[in-house]
Amino acid sequence: MTVIHVIRSYGPVTIDDIARLSFLSRRECEKAIEELRLAGEPIVAGNDGLRLVEDPDLLEKYVQARRRRMLSEWKGTQSLKRTLRAMREAQDERMGLTLGLVS
Repeated sequence: MTVIHVIRSYGPVTIDDIARLSFLSRRECEKAIEELRLAGEPIVAGNDGLRLVEDPDLLEKYVQARRRRMLSEWKGTQSLKRTLRAMREAQDERMGLTLGLVS
């Protein structure tokens, strides 16, 4: 059974259930779902699983929620990058002290 067929037939359905019914790994299912979205399938996720929607208002709400999550992820990534730089600088400074390069 294909991923889209499982979603159409059983939605809302979890990714784990899709994987089981389509004989794919979870990672393969996630990839297939994104490919289906890129192809224009209105697949949305909720607490109860994935489903297709026909209501543009529901799809709009889902798109807005994904955008908020994406922005949150980006902000967290930027913060982690700053923390990484600070950690590398501290590590370099400690290495310099250890090697006697810094007075």
